[in-house]
Amino acid sequence: MRQAKPGMKEYQLESIFLHHSYRYGACRHCSYTCICATGENSSILHYGHTAAPNDRTLNDGDMALMDMGAEYNFYGSDITCSYPINGKFNSNQATVYNAVLKAHNAVISHMQPGVKWVDMHKLAEQTILESLKNEKIIHGDIADMMTRRLGAVFMPHGLGHLLGIDTHDPGGYPEVEIWILPMFMQV
Repeated sequence: MRQAKPGMKEYQLESIFLHHSYRYGACRHCSYTCICATGENSSILHYGHTAAPNDRTLNDGDMALMDMGAEYNFYGSDITCSYPINGKFNSNQATVYNAVLKAHNAVISHMQPGVKWVDMHKLAEQTILESLKNEKIIHGDIADMMTRRLGAVFMPHGLGHLLGIDTHDPGGYPEVEIWILPMFMQV
């Protein structure tokens, strides 16, 4: 984050991560293709593959979304973070960042043995919806939004996934419950 500057390329951020992982963690491989997305590229799930090779120029005012993971002794890691390229959030960026931070903190504070992953996902969605409602970005009843799965619009990837020998280890999905996508998202 400290090394990111307007005028750099996304792939240069990727190379900083790769260098750091190898030099300080002895991690020669990545768990998956690095996603170093800035500006509008940040809204593309799994950006960074061959057809979209982390090649955009970083602009002043852009947000960076870094989703990268090093592999160590065949075990994968996966971390995602977002930050402003110029080091300062504008008001819209701060609103979204703080909504996600509140969801993160809520999930962390509720984690304990026996708590189901799905419940943590729902807590994160609800917290984000409440934050967006408090900022007057969305309007309506939060319980109704949860029933209609409006949170999936803001968290299409879900809370996360289990991690181990594979980047997406099995588990963490509803056992019996079936989630219905909002009407406008159904195929």
